[in-house]
Amino acid sequence: MITEERSIEKFVVQPGQSVKDAMKLINENKSGTVFVTDTQGKLLGSVTDGDIRRGFLRGESIDSPVSQVMFTGTTFVKKNFALDDVRQLLLEKQIKAIPVTDDRHQLVSVLTNPYAGKETGTIENYAVLMVGGEGKRLLPLTSDVPKPLLEVGGKPILQIILERLAASGFKNVILCTLHKAESIERFCGNGERFGLAITYFREQEKLGTVGAVKYLESKLTKPFLVMNGDLLTLVNYKGVLDYHIENRGDLTVCSKEFTYTVPYGVLQVDGMEICGVSEKPSYSYRVSAGIYAVNPAVLHFIPEGKYFDITDLMHQVLHHKNRLITFPIGEYWLDIGLPQDYKKANLDFPDHFEAL
Repeated sequence: MITEERSIEKFVVQPGQSVKDAMKLINENKSGTVFVTDTQGKLLGSVTDGDIRRGFLRGESIDSPVSQVMFTGTTFVKKNFALDDVRQLLLEKQIKAIPVTDDRHQLVSVLTNPYAGKETGTIENYAVLMVGGEGKRLLPLTSDVPKPLLEVGGKPILQIILERLAASGFKNVILCTLHKAESIERFCGNGERFGLAITYFREQEKLGTVGAVKYLESKLTKPFLVMNGDLLTLVNYKGVLDYHIENRGDLTVCSKEFTYTVPYGVLQVDGMEICGVSEKPSYSYRVSAGIYAVNPAVLHFIPEGKYFDITDLMHQVLHHKNRLITFPIGEYWLDIGLPQDYKKANLDFPDHFEAL
């Protein structure tokens, strides 16, 4: 059903606003798009989550102005549009939101198509979830409950992940378990209640963040996802897999921008001479976000029966000159590793996940 939104505040940014502002509105309006206007309301362009991702790859950050990532060839319709023509356009291009302008090219409303991009087919590729960790840093919360079953917003973290995988079109999921494996297997069962087909691999000893995948080679004949079982994110899992395939990655590492502020004045020193001073400088890095897309061809780098982390696999892929690429995450993402992260997850849940 196509809806005309006349209250357009949550769809509009100005070119001088930050990418972070655009990301907040994209999460709020659930259309994957915001439209850029000048101070008079004239339509200048649009910004999608894909535009932001490409901007990150060019070196832009969440503090960059929207003008650095916006697309100026935005499809639009005039306010005297014919609904049938617009409906056909939205369906053909799978557009979730399209701006409506007046004769002066000022934005007057937004047409939304909530069914665009909805996955109706089944993705046969596997998603492998690593859920065997002990969660020691979350004690005493994890004394009796495995970390993936800690509740956020009234649901276990693992349930939120499984439901989002199902919503993205995934069907086949393998859970790699170890600590409190019985509790996880009892909760998830065969996956039917989540619309999934869940199977298990139970580690007999710690094999690291990707070592257990070696034992799944016979099933993993197509590109597949591997992810940690303690993540809260709005990233589109199908989008990660598609990106990996389209960009011919051998190993794709989802990454998130991490900014660290030094709480002191930092000195630039040459011997006893001070050459410069920076007051509480901030440094930004892209960090691994615990979600990966993997080609089966790189599984031969993983040794059988040995502890092996995903960073070890990255080193092997680089060493053998295979293609290691990144998928920049602009969407909400939180690694629930510490008590303060768990508290934040529960505070964030109503704003980001409750309406899904």
